[in-house]
Amino acid sequence: MEEIKTKEERYNEVCIAHRSLDEKLKRFYEKTHLSDDEEMEMKLLKKKKLYLKDMMEKIQQEP
Repeated sequence: MEEIKTKEERYNEVCIAHRSLDEKLKRFYEKTHLSDDEEMEMKLLKKKKLYLKDMMEKIQQEP
């Protein structure tokens, strides 16, 4: 049977994933030069982070 998660639990999961991506991005920002692959990964991480931020806002707006 599938576990039904509360609004707070879903928000916390998304928030943790968002913070994890933020930490990964910080490692890229600390480098003086990025390879092409690193730049591509950084762009992907930024998009995922933005998506998660949107998810957090949607969850907060739920009744």
